[in-house]
Amino acid sequence: MKYRPLPIILIGAALLVSGCTPTCKGDSCSRPQSTKDKMVIWWPSSMRVEPGPAGERADYQTVSLER
Repeated sequence: MKYRPLPIILIGAALLVSGCTPTCKGDSCSRPQSTKDKMVIWWPSSMRVEPGPAGERADYQTVSLER
């Protein structure tokens, strides 16, 4: 059985495009982003020093930028 290349190429292209769409899943949706007025610093786990109320450590810090 011989396959036609066009349908295979179209299916492959559709799969590639669906992988590139900006879907928001998990914690990445609620994470703050830096803006022109504030900068968000993301800390690696080894540099987190202040535990939160439940004992967890914050993985980011927001710093206001002065103009």
